Amino acid sequence: MRAYTIYVPGHVDQSKIQLCPLDIYSEFVDIDSETFDIRATLMEHNYLIMLDNDYFVAYQTQHPEGIKCNYNSRNIVMSWIKFFDLAPKNKFATPLKEENGIWTCKTPPVINFIFRPAAQTFVCFNGSQENEIAEFYNTVEEEDFEKFALVAKAKNSCVSHFFMVSRGPGYYVVDTSNPNVNYKFSALFKRIIINELVAKKATIRDLIEGDENIHKRKPPTEHDPNFQLRDNKGIALDQNETFMLEICKPAREKDIDDDESDYEAEPDYIEVFKSPVDSITMLHGTPEHGAVFGFSVIDNITYLTFNGGYVCASSDQRSPQFIVESAIPPKERRVHIHYAEDGNIRLSRWNGKSYAYCEWIKCSYGAIYVNRYEEFVRWNEPMKLVVHRTQSSEQSQTHLADPMITSL
Repeated sequence: MRAYTIYVPGHVDQSKIQLCPLDIYSEFVDIDSETFDIRATLMEHNYLIMLDNDYFVAYQTQHPEGIKCNYNSRNIVMSWIKFFDLAPKNKFATPLKEENGIWTCKTPPVINFIFRPAAQTFVCFNGSQENEIAEFYNTVEEEDFEKFALVAKAKNSCVSHFFMVSRGPGYYVVDTSNPNVNYKFSALFKRIIINELVAKKATIRDLIEGDENIHKRKPPTEHDPNFQLRDNKGIALDQNETFMLEICKPAREKDIDDDESDYEAEPDYIEVFKSPVDSITMLHGTPEHGAVFGFSVIDNITYLTFNGGYVCASSDQRSPQFIVESAIPPKERRVHIHYAEDGNIRLSRWNGKSYAYCEWIKCSYGAIYVNRYEEFVRWNEPMKLVVHRTQSSEQSQTHLADPMITSL
């Protein structure tokens, strides 16, 4: 598959051009810059990329004059050029910035050493690898972290404290100053890990230690017979009182940095939804009104309740969701309530190895479920809930969401 055509004028020394991951999907075509018709090509393809020795030029129908770009930004430009305006009036709507007439990335790229025979396994059209430059190697014998570190140190204007190596069946991040310090991970968590390292919120040693301490991210399995459910003020609730469950904001990932005011303004809650397909009543996250819950203590076990039913785990053994059923759930499907360090609560399946998570599929719907896989537990933040006592604890728990959710 050749998704990109890159035009190379005769005066350009292609051997000196910085490569990028998307080059494996690219065809480099030699042209005569004197006779090449940019406008005709642009009318046919809506965009094109032309190389020069010190920069490259990106053309879009809205920018027929061309935008000069730094080579360190070529991968991100190629990722964006088909779908987005590279130089919009709103400067927050682009990952690029203009300096002295040359557009470049707002943040430095990561250098990625890619095993060419398996390159298409690693290079995809997604945001986790937009901001990268690439060096390709062709044999297993060429894979040498020490030599890669020397190449990385010689690169200008890219992330200097670590580099990546992409060779099946996973990725490595490697400490440039000490290549013996490295960490292997899968594609699923690439974006999280790279963002943490680029922002220097974590080091590679932190990643290694995090794996060693993964047990601290798992729920305790011991049952406290004296457990008392308390509200957000630390006051114990009675069984005749009701409450709403607010989803703490850190459990919801935010991908954009432009304007945090809207994101922080309104709380998210747990809502209840009855499927019109299979009549299963399940819990989900919502940025709107939340459901009103209660609880019941039976044989020293605290059960969350809704509308006369019991909140429990579904029978799915791999990634059970939280549902509401009329009967008291069997032990293996009970919901275990845990207190976090700040006094808010987390949920798990009884004797489970993972807390519950809220994954925001769309801005209006958060899927609530349990994922027991070690790597998922390691890299995802469990859902944490704030217990808000309702204004009238005696009100009937009759609230039920509209069964038709058309946005899914």
